[in-house]
Amino acid sequence: MTAAKNAAQDPQAYLGADRSTDERTEFYDGKAQALISGSHLHTLLATNVSGELRHRLKGSDCYVLNCDMRLFVKGSGLYAYPDVQVVSGNPEFADEHDDTLLNPRVVVEVLSDNSAAWDQGGKFWHYRHLDSLAEYILVSHRTWLVDHYIKQSNGTWMLKTIEGKEGNLQLVSAKCQLPLSEIYGNTPVSPTATPTSIG
Repeated sequence: MTAAKNAAQDPQAYLGADRSTDERTEFYDGKAQALISGSHLHTLLATNVSGELRHRLKGSDCYVLNCDMRLFVKGSGLYAYPDVQVVSGNPEFADEHDDTLLNPRVVVEVLSDNSAAWDQGGKFWHYRHLDSLAEYILVSHRTWLVDHYIKQSNGTWMLKTIEGKEGNLQLVSAKCQLPLSEIYGNTPVSPTATPTSIG
């Protein structure tokens, strides 16, 4: 999903406005940008990921949040709505409203033609300021392909690309596996398509 409009304001004004409407907006550097509703495919992929992760994380100290949970990146000032977040242990919130998460362990973004550049570049730069973040996952909408970034002990990020019918995403921090056949199940996305880029 991508931005449709923006207006200059301060963070408290943004939060007040965002809480008073069903329209979700991202906010950074004085600008709030309304998010365009996801397509059927985008929503289906995000639902597949969140549903399968919830099933696999039952009984652990991790749980899954969908795109309705706002995220605040303290280190950069970005407010965003990731497609899927995984929390390990107790959640931390920005204030008493409990509607702005601070500590996701895993963030997943499903790409689209409009959002791919932002999700792969600028947004990942912001997310890397999250001390809690251990894994960042980008799900292609063009073919069966997932880019999986894993934070290393020295603070750098290692990229693993998983693709094709036999692909299996292994979440290190959440200790679970997610086959690409589950992510792309019941979608028209072909496992043999050859994208020019992940987006």
